[in-house]
Amino acid sequence: MDLKLQAKQTQVLSQRMIQSAEILQMTSQELSTYVNDLALENPVIDLSEASWGDKRESIEQQQWLTSFNEENYYLYQRQNNDDDYDFKTSWNISTDQGETLQDFLWSQLVTEDFTEKEREILQFMLESLDSKGYLTESTEDIARCLSADSEVVERLLDRIQQLDPAGVCARSLEECLKLQLERQQMLTPIMESLIDSCLELVAKNQVPAIARKLRLTQEQAAGYCQIVKSLNPKPGVSFSNRDKLRYIIPDVTIIKFKDHFDILLNESMYPGIQVNSYYRQMSKNPDSPELKEYLDGKIRQAEWIKQCISQRSKTLMDVSKAILERQEAFFTYGPSHLVPLKMADVAQALGIHESTVSRAASKKYLQCSWGVYPMTFFFSREVLSRSPFPGSQSMTASGIKEALRAIISEEDKKKPFSDRLLSEKLAERGISISRRTVAKYREEEGIPDASGRKEYV
Repeated sequence: MDLKLQAKQTQVLSQRMIQSAEILQMTSQELSTYVNDLALENPVIDLSEASWGDKRESIEQQQWLTSFNEENYYLYQRQNNDDDYDFKTSWNISTDQGETLQDFLWSQLVTEDFTEKEREILQFMLESLDSKGYLTESTEDIARCLSADSEVVERLLDRIQQLDPAGVCARSLEECLKLQLERQQMLTPIMESLIDSCLELVAKNQVPAIARKLRLTQEQAAGYCQIVKSLNPKPGVSFSNRDKLRYIIPDVTIIKFKDHFDILLNESMYPGIQVNSYYRQMSKNPDSPELKEYLDGKIRQAEWIKQCISQRSKTLMDVSKAILERQEAFFTYGPSHLVPLKMADVAQALGIHESTVSRAASKKYLQCSWGVYPMTFFFSREVLSRSPFPGSQSMTASGIKEALRAIISEEDKKKPFSDRLLSEKLAERGISISRRTVAKYREEEGIPDASGRKEYV
């Protein structure tokens, strides 16, 4: 056996470094949950309630609020000065679940006389509706589960399908569309054939193929397709459960004034951490070595987390400043002036690792006068232009997509541009990208291809 000694340098992340990186990556809401959970585990931690009034806003910030919207200024002042203020009430945001689809349907049946068994069946069917308003159980399964007659189940299903919104309690997309057409007295044999055998062609806007299949003129087929497209394939979607509703709370706000910008961090979302003075004093005069070791460990943990949160705020502010410095045209003139920016460039300017910038921007949102954007939005990849035209410049992907949308909006809808023609039109504007890249950007924007955009009437 040949044994050799070899010196090798490796980098090992300590538990503290890993914890610091995790805190940097947290959003304000996640950090609030983390700090509150930590306070339950660590008895030496005292939480100071987050306050909007910790730092008094400058006169310029107050002017910005006033100029932005008088109602916003009033609400903002009440948030700061009224302890009983609830922003959800002022913005008319309900904290309960609101009226569900089942409640709405029951309200239309409440005056009718049903037997106890029929009510049980109706209740079962209503509770079996999914978020789109479709019935997820077959009538046979319902009858077997409730020991009911299949004819009674079918009759009650037909009664529910007569309720509003039209198309509710359907068992398939085809049935949903037919119920709506039947309600409008437009369910002709041709419409039935179109729904039963041509829905995929309708989705792809293949009007000539539909015309050949149903033996119609292109104008007739286009008219029928338009009727189908006007229907609602998800009649229950407006009653969807609010459990999944998510409000975006920005972590950074950039305020534009006449001659400068201000950057505000949303530190009001999470509480501050303080070490309890009683336990700190006890650690200096402990009753036993074990108690001192325990308290010292908990105090060190609290002070380290406090330091990590402070470092998170500093890094987030530094990254926001770097974004503002390099994307000032965007914040001044709007989204069309977004310029290419790499995380590596920001990292080099700040003297930190690129992964640190990535963690600082991860899952964070930035609010400005143009809207609320993910912070990663401002790190836009540079798309190199191969255009032979002098003066052509590289652009971001979002800039090219905007130009692509502008070209498509101006095209003749009866003769829409193919991806090849779109590539040529972009080249005329000094943007030279391949047909394949055009197709990729078009699909990312949810824009159909030429056949899907074509209008036949």
